[in-house]
Amino acid sequence: MQPGPARPGPHAVVVRRKWFGSTLVALCGALVVSGGVVLAFGLDNYGGYGFIVSGAIFIATGVAQLARPFMVFDPATFELRLVNLPGFRDRVLGAPAGERLYFDGRSVMRVLPNGSHVPAPTWPARRADLARVVALLPHRSH
Repeated sequence: MQPGPARPGPHAVVVRRKWFGSTLVALCGALVVSGGVVLAFGLDNYGGYGFIVSGAIFIATGVAQLARPFMVFDPATFELRLVNLPGFRDRVLGAPAGERLYFDGRSVMRVLPNGSHVPAPTWPARRADLARVVALLPHRSH
């Protein structure tokens, strides 16, 4: 893991998250906040304040997922950087970590230094953005 956030270069491919999951997190946060408001101010229950705070955290998380990229691929260095949502540490895959990346027809695969093949986590990525990364990776079929 590399400390980061890294600034993508002009040739880097930015992959965003799917909008559905992020929006769902924010909407659920809004529901939790509204329930907390009813509990705290409508029913005079102090437990509602915890719901308000936790709902606000859910809303902030959903908005951050929409605002920050999921991953950044640098084709010059073959670095695939999975951007950490809070921004403390990004996870680096690919050549800087001693790995090789390729596309096997279904998923982006990593060849670890010990020779094992492991899929890279790409399920939250938007398909159109991920297709641009796949086009830049070498392809292998089994």
